[in-house]
Order: sequence, then C-alpha cells, then structure tokens
Amino acid sequence: MSTSFPHRVAVALGSNLGDRCAHLDHAIATLSSHPQISRVAVSPIIETAPVGPIDQGPYLNAALVAFTDLQPMPLLRVLLTIEH
Repeated sequence: MSTSFPHRVAVALGSNLGDRCAHLDHAIATLSSHPQISRVAVSPIIETAPVGPIDQGPYLNAALVAFTDLQPMPLLRVLLTIEH
C-alpha cells in the first residue's frame, strides 16, 4: 500500500569483495533509478578495516538516504535483489 507521504530511509552500503567500488556504484545507480525511490543522497565512500575473526579484505562503506513510498518488505526485496 502506498502513502502520499514518502518515508525517509537510510541504507548502509558496503563491499569487500571483487570490484568494491563498482558494486557500490551499481547499488547507488539502481536505487537512484528506481521509480518509487527519489531524492537519493549518498555520503562519501570510506575504506574501513574488517571486524571479526575471519581473515578478509578492507571494506568500502557509504550511507544512502532517500525517500520512498515503498513499505518495509517491498523495500527489503529491492535491497536484497541489488545485493544478490
């Protein structure tokens, strides 16, 4: 169900595999072009060290803020599709 009052959403972006920058660029471009997502703003991309016991490479991270009329579960499906 849509509402006439868009919801503000914040999404954490991160990648530490393959072409990390291309993965983030793809996620940002896909979200920016979605017909039910607007006014996308993205923080600077920063590199951070991994946390945890598994040996892994550094992450590129950013935060994205946007407005959408998507409800939480449909938005989650969009995000999971992009992640996949």
